[in-house]
Amino acid sequence: MHAMQNGFYSPENPTAEAKQIYELFKSDSTLIENATKMGYKQPQGFWKNEAYTTIDLSNDIISLVEYGINITGMYGKEDGLYSKKQITDLKKRLGDENLMYLDNCSHSVFIDQQELFIAGLNKWVK
Repeated sequence: MHAMQNGFYSPENPTAEAKQIYELFKSDSTLIENATKMGYKQPQGFWKNEAYTTIDLSNDIISLVEYGINITGMYGKEDGLYSKKQITDLKKRLGDENLMYLDNCSHSVFIDQQELFIAGLNKWVK
């Protein structure tokens, strides 16, 4: 929520649909109420105790894939949490068909590219 309030989760050129969804977040009382339930303490505990941008789960992912577990992922090209190299390495492990790397999209893939997000889910769930 803090990152979103500071514009870190917004793509440079959002789609018309994404703009509409972001506007809804500003005006829908139910969304606002639920989004504001989390106070400062919760994310503070996370960033104080976790170095999530430096976690390397490569070996875990390899083990899961070898075990036969299907792993999929969607990432926005404007999400500053993941470098292009990290996504390229992940794609090598998962395969092209199991990873989507979306243009005009930041951290909130389900908002920034909702149509592609739903299409990806539909493809992978079948």
